[in-house]
Amino acid sequence: MKSFLLRHSRSPQLADLKRFFFLMRGLLMFGHRYKCPCCGWRLRAFVGERSIFRKSETGYCPRCNAKARHRRIWLYLQEHTKLFSERTRLLEIAPWWSLARRFQKMNNIEFVGVDLKPTGPQVTTIGDLVSLPIKTGKIDTAICIHVLEHIDDDHKAIAELHRVLRSGGLAIISVPLRLDRVTHEDPAIQDPDERAVVFGEPGHVRYYGIDLLDRLRQPGFDVSMDLADNVPAETRHRYGLRDDENIFHCVKRSQKSREPAA
Repeated sequence: MKSFLLRHSRSPQLADLKRFFFLMRGLLMFGHRYKCPCCGWRLRAFVGERSIFRKSETGYCPRCNAKARHRRIWLYLQEHTKLFSERTRLLEIAPWWSLARRFQKMNNIEFVGVDLKPTGPQVTTIGDLVSLPIKTGKIDTAICIHVLEHIDDDHKAIAELHRVLRSGGLAIISVPLRLDRVTHEDPAIQDPDERAVVFGEPGHVRYYGIDLLDRLRQPGFDVSMDLADNVPAETRHRYGLRDDENIFHCVKRSQKSREPAA
């Protein structure tokens, strides 16, 4: 039932049913052991994928359905950005309901949620990351969570994120990542089952390595990486975080700073 609600939430009736479902699940899992930073709910356990009651230390928030990756991003945004205190035009690629619904309620944020299809109220604009329907330099902050690994031409996608950001704008990017090797991709692998074995999921077209830093720097980003290991163990436990969710902090350099010295 849950997967149906997540896929079919465009109608107001189904959207209301989805909210009711998450409320009931949240109440049933209410407790004091863990906390979801995305919705503030206190709970006795996170839940597994496509599950109502099956417990998972790094699973979904039963109240808002945030994954561990979204909780990690939310905490990072709170600690390392001014997103929650300054007026911001925020772009989220393939917006996740648990994040987008909070952003859309914040008076200081003008939210733009871009996806290929109108999957719910979190999608405000239909578009493709490799060709965003947004004017150059109009975005202050962009969030791109586990999207690039699905895109054949990720160089073009990264360049588009850079294009739509204003000078000094920020892109927060996360992907499945192996720190012990370089990116592995093979366009000849088209079978979903083989992709799942080689790249981690049927819809993935690569498994990123540490050289992603170089890919992100190519269009003109200053890039730093916040390792999952930087998060204290007690924080990871409290918020149900994984130990492999690394974040790339990408700042668009000004045109002047990109020009070579005379």
